[in-house]
Amino acid sequence: MYNALESRLVLVLRIMRTLIFLVFILGPLYAIDEYPIWFLYPNRFPGIIVGYSYNGLSAKTDAENMYCAYRSCVVNGTLEIFEDSDQDQWLKNSDYYYYYSPDSLLKIQGKLVGIDSFMTNVLTGDYIGAYSFNKEDSLPNEWLKVASLSAPEWAFKTFWEEEQFVYGVGMFSAKRNENDAWKTAEEQAIFTILTNMAVSYHRIKILNQDESGRQAAYQEISFLHLKYYLRNIEILERFPDIANKTFYVLARIAKKDIISPMLKN
Repeated sequence: MYNALESRLVLVLRIMRTLIFLVFILGPLYAIDEYPIWFLYPNRFPGIIVGYSYNGLSAKTDAENMYCAYRSCVVNGTLEIFEDSDQDQWLKNSDYYYYYSPDSLLKIQGKLVGIDSFMTNVLTGDYIGAYSFNKEDSLPNEWLKVASLSAPEWAFKTFWEEEQFVYGVGMFSAKRNENDAWKTAEEQAIFTILTNMAVSYHRIKILNQDESGRQAAYQEISFLHLKYYLRNIEILERFPDIANKTFYVLARIAKKDIISPMLKN
């Protein structure tokens, strides 16, 4: 009996040592130390559509979906902002969706050609791809080391306007799924533009009481409902802050391509 227990313990220890070894060896495969230039600076490569593999979908399928959404879509969402008067804290919660014509997707399905791709996680098979409608397109084989990148000025901003365009910055922190982090940052960049251009909030104050029934503090909740028709959304740049596992995306939309009855004339 003791021999059997000893054998099991030895086996468990061997398995644990193997797992520790695999984590030590394969751990770096989760982190990327360089990116292709076409991914970091997509504005330099017009006609290239970027797609992410996620949730079992291929990067090509994502590229098809995002091409249609970014050309023409309706964004419908709600932003909730909670303010605690005692602690002076803010909490934002947003929920939004993109809608685009199924017919536009049917017209392009199967027509995108893969131009380039790179892995973001070897263990899970996650990758990011570059696609085009022109099979003759090509991209430079130029990669930039993350360590050589300085945070761009726009990464310290949230929203700003120019004469014809509005700009939004999205950011998202993630420790595991990088593809999901990049996609979420893109969505937040667009939503940042919309929330900054919206003009009407609805505010509700909630009184909180302590155990004796006396008023202790209040919370103020602001609700902002958004519904916009957008055209020609552009993703200009991306910046990975690998040290803090935070991913930044800069988006731009022409003012004439943002249509909503909520905007002031």
